[in-house]
Amino acid sequence: MIFLFLGSFASVLIPVVTIPLSLVGAGIIMAALGFSLNLLTLLAMVLAIGLVVDDAIVVLENVYRHIEEGKQPGAGGADRRARNRRPGHLDDA
Repeated sequence: MIFLFLGSFASVLIPVVTIPLSLVGAGIIMAALGFSLNLLTLLAMVLAIGLVVDDAIVVLENVYRHIEEGKQPGAGGADRRARNRRPGHLDDA
């Protein structure tokens, strides 16, 4: 069902991996802090899982966009460093 909405196997793999990891991680943290499993904690887990999956899909879409623009997969870090570089006279401060 997820494949129909996302359209590629790589996009399907992200929610399939991140949802169980999010549930296990949230369960471990809740057990360590002594929280009970009630309606409020279930709602918080659903919201947190939604954020994790959404962020993962946004990252994947940006990677695909950069690859379609012709950039090499490892070249993104160099582009970011070049954009964030300040002019030389500001480096003295």
